[in-house]
Amino acid sequence: MMSDTASEKQRALKQAEQVLKESERLFRAVWEYASDAMALSTSDGTVFAANPAYFHLYGFPQEEVVGKHFSIIFPEEQRKTAHELYDYIFQSPTLGPSFVGPIRRADGTERFVESRYNFISHHGQRIAMLSIVRDITEQKRGEEALWVSEEKLRIALEVGHMDSWDWDIESNLIRWSAHLDAPFGLAGGSFSYETFMGLVHPQDRTLVDQEMRRALEEGTDFKVEFRAGLVDGTVRWKRIQGQVLNNEAGKPMRMIGISMDVPQGGQVEKAR
Repeated sequence: MMSDTASEKQRALKQAEQVLKESERLFRAVWEYASDAMALSTSDGTVFAANPAYFHLYGFPQEEVVGKHFSIIFPEEQRKTAHELYDYIFQSPTLGPSFVGPIRRADGTERFVESRYNFISHHGQRIAMLSIVRDITEQKRGEEALWVSEEKLRIALEVGHMDSWDWDIESNLIRWSAHLDAPFGLAGGSFSYETFMGLVHPQDRTLVDQEMRRALEEGTDFKVEFRAGLVDGTVRWKRIQGQVLNNEAGKPMRMIGISMDVPQGGQVEKAR
């Protein structure tokens, strides 16, 4: 009969084999169905494996990539530089940051990607590089569209001699754009609601506060004109208007709007 020790060793071996097989199945699932493009290449840059997402991203069939130098995915005029960069990265003692930039697919179309890499080592020696490439084209386009939108808003506000403001109700922080001068003469562009109310002329505070509170309660737009005291001792008539933004539960989350000077009741007068 097999000794208890030998039996335990056999059970442990079978368990280890099962764990290994399960790990291989999990790796294969990740490799096959991952949305990120992945490729394995040797020290000289030869690609010996790539996942489906890799071929989809670059638009090359498998037979044109596997067994070839990884620089095959680059336009011909960029391949020499890509070859030299690969050699440098493989020999570098440390891992560098990710690469972000455009790529040109096989059909000539361009995508924007973020590329990362790591190494597979054996006995302390690097034997292969794992490249992971993520398509961030839509994210990049969204960032560019947001930048264009913000620039259009900035220009429109400057032309109209207006400022924009955004009140985060939960943090009680108002951020003021101050395109022309610092808002109400303040050096900073962020302050609390209480600080803002302190800048409103004492005779107008009740009106302004009531309008702001009413808008919050009713979830409606608002517009109010008032006298604002500047830090240099002058009073200037201001108009603020905006709207309330609610969260999914219908609770007020933010209030956003614009501010402008208005020629009313004597545009600038000394504070009493």
